[in-house]
Amino acid sequence: MCGVQTEYCVDTTVKSGYSHGYKVELARDCHSTYDSDELTAEQIVRHHNSVLAQFATIVDSRDIQF
Repeated sequence: MCGVQTEYCVDTTVKSGYSHGYKVELARDCHSTYDSDELTAEQIVRHHNSVLAQFATIVDSRDIQF
C-alpha cells in the first residue's frame, strides 16, 4: 500500500483492506501528505505508521516482494 494524503486515503484503504481480510503491507516510505496547521507532514506520516501497525505490516519499500 502506498499513496498520498496519509491521513485520508491511505488510512482508510489500509483499514478497509484489513476489515475485508486482506494481509496489508504499508510501505512506510511511500506515502505522504501536506503539513497541517498543527503538525508537519513528517509527523503525520510517522504517527500513521505507528497507528496503522495494528492493521498492516509496516515495511520499507525495498523489502516488498511481489
